[in-house]
Amino acid sequence: MKRLVTWFLNGLLVMAPIGITLYILVYIFKLVDSLGKQILLSMNLPPITGLGVIVTVTLLIAIGFISQLWLSRKLLEWTERLIARFPGLKTIYSMVKDTIHSLIGEKRAFSQVVLVTHEDGGKRIGFLTTEDVTAFHLHTSYIAVYVPHALQVSGELRLYPRERVEFIDTPVEEAMRFCLTAGVASKKEEGDMPG
Repeated sequence: MKRLVTWFLNGLLVMAPIGITLYILVYIFKLVDSLGKQILLSMNLPPITGLGVIVTVTLLIAIGFISQLWLSRKLLEWTERLIARFPGLKTIYSMVKDTIHSLIGEKRAFSQVVLVTHEDGGKRIGFLTTEDVTAFHLHTSYIAVYVPHALQVSGELRLYPRERVEFIDTPVEEAMRFCLTAGVASKKEEGDMPG
């Protein structure tokens, strides 16, 4: 019975990452494809699976190109000013916009990995989000650091004195993987290296 449980757990360890990754990819594909299918249906064209993705991606590229034009930028600025007049709508819009820009925009939120030294001498890995925290009436020596939690997709924003934060030259993806897996990913990579 113990051997069956071990095999079950090994099978779960193999299939869970593959299954979850495939599920997310299929979900994104279906979502994007359904958006394109709605466009095709509105044009009285047959909604062929996969064609919706091509239509959606093409439409986004066209919108991206048009948004760079002077008239489009002015129209977008006017729309944002209109949204800013509604307090609840403004909060939601700015939060979504800032989050998306921080993930895929030109100025990404997590561009610098840092180590924060605590009073007990321990260190935590974090990511610099901004060096300007004057809006919170703190001394200019403070900076904002996002500290992810291990083994889950969550974290917390903390403000630390600059002298307790050490900037390190480590790729963001590698540091994030290390944090989210509680260091397990780095142990696996060390074990995979030829000895």
